[in-house]
Amino acid sequence: MGSNKANDNTVIMIQTIFDHINNFEYAEAFFVSSEIMERNEQGDQLFHEWVKSLTEFFTCNKKYEAISLLERIKPDVIENEIHFRIINSLVDFYREVGDKENFLKYKNKIYPEIGKVKNAELKHKIVYNIANGFYTFEDYKKTLRYIEESIAIARENNVFNIFYSLCFMVKIMCLFYLDETEKAENLKSVFESYIEITGNLKHKEYLEKAIIRYHERKEDYK
Repeated sequence: MGSNKANDNTVIMIQTIFDHINNFEYAEAFFVSSEIMERNEQGDQLFHEWVKSLTEFFTCNKKYEAISLLERIKPDVIENEIHFRIINSLVDFYREVGDKENFLKYKNKIYPEIGKVKNAELKHKIVYNIANGFYTFEDYKKTLRYIEESIAIARENNVFNIFYSLCFMVKIMCLFYLDETEKAENLKSVFESYIEITGNLKHKEYLEKAIIRYHERKEDYK
């Protein structure tokens, strides 16, 4: 009886960790993960180290320490969900630090295995991160390919989260950079209506800033 209660408590705490991560509250997520480990409630060391890497990278700005941590614990073969999360974070971390070679290395490791991912939200996020990497490295045609796949995964599985919104921002900007201006403007109108419904006004601000940067870059090229 006591064991079942402990297991239920751990499940609730793990859900709390993901709630914090989804809200970009990485230090709070790490605190809860540390509690699980300290209480020996079937804590998963790999999971704990992964949460720690997110905290170091995004909260503490210890980007290369976080990368080194994941490089130490990364799996040789991707066999379960935490393995996918570790490799997905390496894809994102290397994109963030502008390391295209290692971004591609881990993209090529994770993407062929994408069919094994049962968690629709994670699958959607992995493909979004790949698209976002190609966007960062200014390969807009490849970005569109993966962003469309990520949107399709979200729609098929009713995953309408923050990354679904970000997909459309990235797609709009790709269309601008590929000189598909009319399509970009049309999608921008649809996106703004979606933002009004969801109330996520920050994304509207992000898009406006990205469009300003786009116009500035066009002027620089001239």
